[in-house]
Amino acid sequence: MNTTTIGGLSPPKNIPFAAEPVLRSRNIEDAEALLNNHLEERRISLGGRGTLDIDFTLQSLPQMKLFGAQWGREVRVSSSPLNSWHGILPLQGTISSRPDGLQANAGELLVFSPGHEVDVTWHEGVKAIVITLDAGLLVDHLERHHQTHALQCPTGTLLFDRDHRALQSLGSLLRLVDSETGNASGLLANPTSQSHVQHLFCENLLQLIPSLHAEPQRRLLPGTVKRVIDYIHAHLDQPLDIAQLVSISGTSRRSLEQAFRNGLGTSPQRYIQSCRLLAVRKVLQKHQPGDLQLSALAFHWGFAQPSHFTAAYKQAFGELPSQTLAKPL
Repeated sequence: MNTTTIGGLSPPKNIPFAAEPVLRSRNIEDAEALLNNHLEERRISLGGRGTLDIDFTLQSLPQMKLFGAQWGREVRVSSSPLNSWHGILPLQGTISSRPDGLQANAGELLVFSPGHEVDVTWHEGVKAIVITLDAGLLVDHLERHHQTHALQCPTGTLLFDRDHRALQSLGSLLRLVDSETGNASGLLANPTSQSHVQHLFCENLLQLIPSLHAEPQRRLLPGTVKRVIDYIHAHLDQPLDIAQLVSISGTSRRSLEQAFRNGLGTSPQRYIQSCRLLAVRKVLQKHQPGDLQLSALAFHWGFAQPSHFTAAYKQAFGELPSQTLAKPL
C-alpha cells in the first residue's frame, strides 16, 4: 500500500495480502468454487460479463479470513443467509448493495450481519478487502472481555463512511496484517498472537456498532416496552405469545411492535428468541456431552422443532449447540 490514504487506508497498486495469493484466473467458475470452499455460506453465486481478470489473496486466521480481491470487470456476488459477519471495504472503485441501494466508495465499509444475504455488485475497476469473522468469535469476545452475553444484531446492511473514527483503527489493523502476511516467523505465525489479532478485530466491530453489546437500559425505555421486557424475562421458560404481550402492554399489537422496533431495533418475537438462545447457551457452557439431551433442552426453552433450534443457534453464535457443549468447562 502506498502513502496516499483514503479513510486511513491506502489505494493499492496491488491488492493487499499479496504474499498469500490463492487465485489468479479469467474463469468465473474458478472464483465461485474457491469462495464456496473458503466461506461457510456454501451457496455463493457469481454473475459477470466480459473478460474477467480475477486476482484473490487470502490471510487466514483460525476464526477469520481476510481476502484481497479484484475482478477486472463488473461482477455480481450473491450468497445464501450468512453464518458470519462480513465486511467489504473498497480501496478503489465502488461496490453497490442491490436490495437496499447502499453504495460503498473507496475507503467506506459495508457490513453484513449473520442471518442476512449478500447481494452486491462490484463495479469495474474495484479493488477491495473482504473480511469474514465467525459469529461465535464475537460472542466469545463479549463474554471474555466485556462480561456480557448480550448481542443485539442489527437488521439489514450497514454503511460506514470514510470519516468514521473506527475505520481509522480498522485501517491500522489491516495494514498490520498486510505487513505480516507471508512472514513465517512473524506475528501471525504465533497462535497466541493470532488470537489477540482476532480480538482486536472484534473490538473494532464493537466500536463500529456500539449497540451490539449494549444491553437494554430498561429504565430508559418507554413504559410499554419496559413492562413487556420485564414480563418476558420473568417468564422466559414458559409459553409466550403475542396476545399475552399485547395484554401486558395495554396497547395494540401494532403499537407494541412499533415500540419494540423503535426502542430495541427488533420485534417482540425475535427478542424472545434471542433471550432464549442466550439462556440455552449459558446452560450448555456449564455442562459436558452426555449431561444433556439437546432436543429436551430446546423444547424446554420453547423450540418445538429441534431443526429450527439448531439453525437459529448456529445463526446466532456461529457454531452448533453440540459444539458449544463439547468445549472444555
